[in-house]
Amino acid sequence: MRIEVKTTCFPRLTERHTRRVLKWIGRRDLEGLEVIEVIDECPDDPESLKVRPFLRGFLNNGHYLRKMKNRPAQVVVYARDVYFGIPTLLVASPVATLKLARTLIHEVGHHVIATRGYIYKPWEKYKPWNGIRDPYEEKMVNAYSSDVIERMLKHRPYKLGKVMARTLSSFLYKAGIQDYWDENYQSAASLFARAHSLDPENEDAGQCYRHAMEKLKTQAPPLLTDAEREWLTQRYNPTPLTTGRLSLTKKNTAG
Repeated sequence: MRIEVKTTCFPRLTERHTRRVLKWIGRRDLEGLEVIEVIDECPDDPESLKVRPFLRGFLNNGHYLRKMKNRPAQVVVYARDVYFGIPTLLVASPVATLKLARTLIHEVGHHVIATRGYIYKPWEKYKPWNGIRDPYEEKMVNAYSSDVIERMLKHRPYKLGKVMARTLSSFLYKAGIQDYWDENYQSAASLFARAHSLDPENEDAGQCYRHAMEKLKTQAPPLLTDAEREWLTQRYNPTPLTTGRLSLTKKNTAG
């Protein structure tokens, strides 16, 4: 299996984080996965590059490409999404390793289903990929990811990394609440987005992010660029858990 780090975002650290995560995934689960590619941004929607990350909704950090006749099976990870919300001082820490792990292991779970047909039991049944996510597959892939990460968290550095991420998430959330009540909705949305990105279990941050984004739509005078206002009114997606950040329609792609 090749690791191709093509990102300009901490490339050496990113490769190190990737290799650390792979040590926790069973060899059998990685069989047939020939490439793990790390790039800066999702290439499918150039318009998303015109807006700041916190405006895009809940970021989709990668996707899985099934094996085709002219292409090997591969996982693609978006480094800028992964590092979003992590302070520069912590990019080399277990906080970043765990954040990358959430994406990488999730996509490996899709690979396991695509190659083996199931994750835990042979009688698992999944719908064919037709551009729409199978909720059951997402549920099982999330369970698989959680199991691997739980094993990582038994290791002291990653346990500390989780505590650090939760602490920082809580701090950002509280700062966002203050900005929200001060009617600084742009700052509040940014802080809530970072808080939820660091700790997806911080559901309050996710809900408050949605509220701040709705307020930002109507705030006067507008604080956004023309491209950002257009994105916010026409393309912002407040329900990423069912549709993802992007409407990927390729039949060989899973997010």
